[in-house]
Parts: sequence; C-alpha cells; structure tokens
Amino acid sequence: MDAHQIKKPSIKVNFALNFLRIFSAAIVGLLTMPYITRVLGAENLGKVEYVYTIINYFVLFSALGIPMYGIREVSKKRDNEKELFKLVFELYLILFITTILSYLLIFVLINVSFLSNYRELIIIMSSMVFLSNIGAEWYFQGIENQKFITIRYITVRFLVFILIFLFVNKTEDYQKYAFLVVMLSFGANLINFIFLIYKLLKQKINVKEINILQHLKPIFTVFIATVSINIYLQLDNFLIGILSGDKYVGYYSMANKLIRYAISFITVIGAVMLPRLSFLFLNDKIQYKEYLKKSLHLMMILSVPCTIYFFVFSQNIISFMGGVDFNSSIITMQILSPLCIIVSLAYFFGFLILYPQGLEKVYTKATLVSAIFSLIINFYIIKNFQHNGAAVVAVLSELIAIVFMFVYLKNNGLVYGLFDNNLLKILAANFIVFSVFYIFLFTKINFFNNLIVSSILFPIAYALLLFFLKEKHTKDIFDKIIFNKIKK
Repeated sequence: MDAHQIKKPSIKVNFALNFLRIFSAAIVGLLTMPYITRVLGAENLGKVEYVYTIINYFVLFSALGIPMYGIREVSKKRDNEKELFKLVFELYLILFITTILSYLLIFVLINVSFLSNYRELIIIMSSMVFLSNIGAEWYFQGIENQKFITIRYITVRFLVFILIFLFVNKTEDYQKYAFLVVMLSFGANLINFIFLIYKLLKQKINVKEINILQHLKPIFTVFIATVSINIYLQLDNFLIGILSGDKYVGYYSMANKLIRYAISFITVIGAVMLPRLSFLFLNDKIQYKEYLKKSLHLMMILSVPCTIYFFVFSQNIISFMGGVDFNSSIITMQILSPLCIIVSLAYFFGFLILYPQGLEKVYTKATLVSAIFSLIINFYIIKNFQHNGAAVVAVLSELIAIVFMFVYLKNNGLVYGLFDNNLLKILAANFIVFSVFYIFLFTKINFFNNLIVSSILFPIAYALLLFFLKEKHTKDIFDKIIFNKIKK
C-alpha cells in the first residue's frame, strides 16, 4: 500500500497545491489576454471560444459524471489499494467507451454545413476530449495528494505561455492559438495517464472481477446535473455565435473568462474540502459541520469582494485587458459580477452539503430547472440583446439553482447553523469597502482610477476591515503571523 494512501494530507497543503494549479492557468490567461485580444481581435477570438464551447459539450458527454463521482469513490477506497485501482480501471473503461462515441459524433459534426467554416478549428480542438478523459484528475483529488499533477500542470503551462508569444503573432494565427489553448488546459494529462497506466499494470487486475454497471446509475445522476449546469454555462457562447456572430462571442468571453478565473480560485476551497467532507460525513458528523461552516465563511470572504471588484472597476479592467475594441464588454462584466457569489453558493450547497450525503438528486433537479429556464429564455434574449442578454440569463439561471437548493436544505434541517455573526462581519466589511471605493471612483480622482493602484488598495483595505471587525478566520491568520514573529 502506498504511503500517500495511509496518511491523510494536510488540507492547507492541498489548498495551496490546488491554488497553485489554478493560479498557473489564470496567470497565463491574464498575462496573455491583453496580447491575444489585440493580435487576434474580437472576431477571431470569438471563433476560438465558439468552437471551444462546442467541443466542451463533447468533453462533458464523454466524461459523464466521473470527475465528481470519481473524487468521492476514490476517497472512500484510498486505504484499500486493490479496490482503489479496480475502481480506477472500471472508470477508465467507461471513459474509453464514451470517448469513442464522442469522436464518432464529432466526425458527423464536421460535415454539418453551417459549421463548415469551423472545420479545421473543430478538428484541432477535438483533442480536448481525449486529453481530458485520460488525465484522471479525480484520482489525485480523491487520494488528497495533488503534488504530482500540480508540478506537471505548472510546467506545461509555463511552456505554453512562452509558445503563445512565439507562435501567435498575427490575426491569422488563431488556429495556432486554439491548439495552445488545448495544451494549456489538458497537455499535462498525458503525464498523468502514463503514471496511472504504470500503476494499473503493476496491480494485475483480474478482468473477471470488473463491474462497470455498478457505477452507471450514480454517474448518470451526477452527469445530468453537470450537463444541466453547462447548458447555461456554455449555451450562451453557442447561441451568441449562431444568433449574433463571432464578434459578440468575443465580447462576452472577455468578461465571462475574467470572472470565471476568479470563481475558479474561490471554488478551489470546495474542491479541496470535498474529499475530506465526504470522509467526515461518514465518520465524524461534528467535524463535518465545523469544516462545512469554515468552507462557507472562506468562500464568502473571497466571493463577495470579487463581485464588488468586477462591478466597480469593470471599465478599468476591460480597458487594460482588451483595449477599446472590447468596450462592449464593460456592461457585460457588471451584469456577470454577482456570479462570483452565486456560483460559490451553488457549489457549496450542491457539492459540499448535498453531494457528500448522497443527495445529488436534489442538486440535479435544481440544475435541470435552471437549464430549462436558460434554454427557454436565451433564444429570445440573445436575439434582441446579444451578449448582455446572455449575461442576464446566466446570472438568473444560477440564482434559480441556489434558491431551489436552499429551500430544500432549510426545509430538511440541513443548514446546520451556517449563517452566524461571523458571516455578518464578512458582509459588513464588504459593504463598507464597496461604499468607499464606489464613491471615490465617481469622484474621478486619477489615483483611484488607476487599475494597478486600486487593485492593491482594495484587498488591503478589505483585509484590514475584516481584522478590525474581528472576523474569525482573518483574526486567526493575523494572530498566527504575530505569534510566529514573537516566537522568532
């Protein structure tokens, strides 16, 4: 049995590793975005984002619900090496079948007439399906040992960062950029795959013991929820492309991507907590509730100021990241800014409360309702209001899901006293910092209109407010820093 399967790694270490992995993707995106937007322009960038959206549906289809299901099941079996790798083999077998089916459908897709202009892009970006499924990130997250994938992801992303500036130099290079986008997200999965194949071959798994049917029902339950979520996450880009054109996809993607980068940092807390919460729910209910409350507070500490930041400084952010060609993205960013809070709560209710308790069906129903709403409204609103209409629907769809889940949790006594005085302190700090910066911004003082200066002052002011209001987690961090200095 491997040592990493016996010892439960530190949540702080796993958070740091998860954070580094997401940070490496976000920093490459943020550093290259001002360059890419100016080189490719809104239309060509929109083409890449449009095809990315299409292929991402095939990624979702082929993955079924395995990315989330795998984390939970691996975390349960991590202390039994034989059962663990039998599970990995079974899930890989399912992924192999769905990957083949996906490529058959993609072959049909590239022969559809209205997508003929995107044929080369579709072929290039279809590699996402294969690379996504072989990565098995769910295995590494389930055993709570993410050092392996973190090092590889950071290395690959650093190489891609350099390659973008070397090979994407003119408007026509959007296909090269598309390939590098795939490598940025999934290139490191090749290394993960080699590692896992080596581990599987060492196990000498008895094929007669393989039973993939046992996984199908729970996988499909999670799959329906995942697809429902991604209908309103990806449908907007798809419909904007069909109804309004590639240029508007570019405008929407600029604002949406930046906000999704922030959300990925916030939900990393949940991704780190999920394996531990799944384990604690079965073994220690008191600790489970404590970790749950801590998760909510930390997610709100990050998500509320992110919403404020994107809303208040949208003009400065878009001007810096995209230039004047993307001014149409400013209002879009303001509309989408509440997603930082809304998506964090949806993740918290769905994956940190319902999922460890085996209540994923509730989450599935919530996302289905949201997806149906998104489908019905988007056709009308995008046709009339383009990217800004899609932004409104995206926010409302997510909001419907969290209201649905919260009502269920409240009615079934599953809120666990999560909303306490400490949460009120977090909200109070955010209200104050929003009021101050919003007032200063409208005074047109150049000092506050400088994005770099305001981006430094904003988190400092917020952290100090949390400290003076004696917010629990901020106070703990400050106390540890002071204690360590005194100790030295």
